[in-house]
Amino acid sequence: MWSCDKEKQLPLDKDVKKEIAPIDLGEEDQGEDVSTIRDYMYTKVFMTADAVDMGGSAMDLASGKVYRGTNMHNYAHAIDFLYMDYGNGTKGNIVLPASRELSVNILGEDVQYGWRHKNEGVLYRLDMVSSRDMEWFNSANSAERISILVDSMIHVLSTDPTHKKDRYRNIKTNEIYVFKSLTRGISSLIHVNQQINAGDGSQCRLEVKSDTSRLQAVTPISGGLINANGNYYADKMEITFQNLSSTHEEYYIDFKKKKFYTQSELQAEDYANINFILGRRSSNGELYLFTPTSAPGKTNYNSSTLSAHLTSLQNAGHFLTWKSRLLSTHSSYNTKNNNFENTRLNNTSIYQFYASILNNGWASHYTVNTDARDLVGRVYSVSNRPDSPAYNQLEGRTDLFFAVFKFVEYDSGTGRVVIDVKSYNSLD
Repeated sequence: MWSCDKEKQLPLDKDVKKEIAPIDLGEEDQGEDVSTIRDYMYTKVFMTADAVDMGGSAMDLASGKVYRGTNMHNYAHAIDFLYMDYGNGTKGNIVLPASRELSVNILGEDVQYGWRHKNEGVLYRLDMVSSRDMEWFNSANSAERISILVDSMIHVLSTDPTHKKDRYRNIKTNEIYVFKSLTRGISSLIHVNQQINAGDGSQCRLEVKSDTSRLQAVTPISGGLINANGNYYADKMEITFQNLSSTHEEYYIDFKKKKFYTQSELQAEDYANINFILGRRSSNGELYLFTPTSAPGKTNYNSSTLSAHLTSLQNAGHFLTWKSRLLSTHSSYNTKNNNFENTRLNNTSIYQFYASILNNGWASHYTVNTDARDLVGRVYSVSNRPDSPAYNQLEGRTDLFFAVFKFVEYDSGTGRVVIDVKSYNSLD
């Protein structure tokens, strides 16, 4: 939580306004007059996020225009940030288009995976705003002054890298956001005049000041969403085994981060997120897939060195117990188009796909010992969901992780494996 008090104070102009800008909505608004001629962009806007807007709206910080719901997809070239509400404990969210934490709902999924262009920028939040902070915000009464304040604030806050985020949760009244575009040359100061719950979502009232004197135009993007033809998104992971003559070779897979590692690349903090071991044996060219705590998996893979290493890590408490199941052979798979291809890459869709197989049990592990003829086309699930029936749902849970993935290619001659992944965005 940040405020620019004490040693982090910024210089003030001599003619600083001493009053604190009002927060509450009302007939009288003591903020700047939007009709005044000035050399910077000034506006007061409502950002809404509810069912009508499909959970979000977006803003062009150069013009002050707001785009609601799916209309924002037509203006990706002009959008600098989004206001989203996912209907969960994070409430209102201010998010940059480049965030990897948008795919909680369909609108966010289309931004995260479907936009062909995303304006980039840096964004910081001051969430303990003092009267001193409001003085320098009010003093931003020229394009030059806005730019100076933005650069000064970024200089102060960037000393701690954890303060810069692509997504800020739980937006509250009387916060200040500092934004600098890396694509369009805009510098902006944003004050949250009011944040309220509204129906099945929320909205916030923003007072925005932008220096647009260095504005760089971005050509409008054609072609629509990447999945406009109905092919739904999936994160793609490509793994290539390097030592095909080795008796054993394996990779450690983290489906949440969409990353894979050799044993030598792993850091201590990585182990808790490892969902699977994907191994290859040169004796038969087959792939072996098993969770790190799977005793049958280690036995079938038949590597005493790896087995001892995994057991040692498990005994030291480094691994979670992940649950997995082969889905593509289940009787309910592919009924009424209930399959991997027709599942969208957002929490609601993945949850519904999961729920369709909900009452059909879980295996404590799943081990595959097969060749490419059987592996390609198979769909698996993985989750850290406990076995207790009280935990048999994912919806609304931010402490659980769930993913479905499909092996789409394996070339035993080159060692190349391609996996498509659709994972529950539990980053909240």
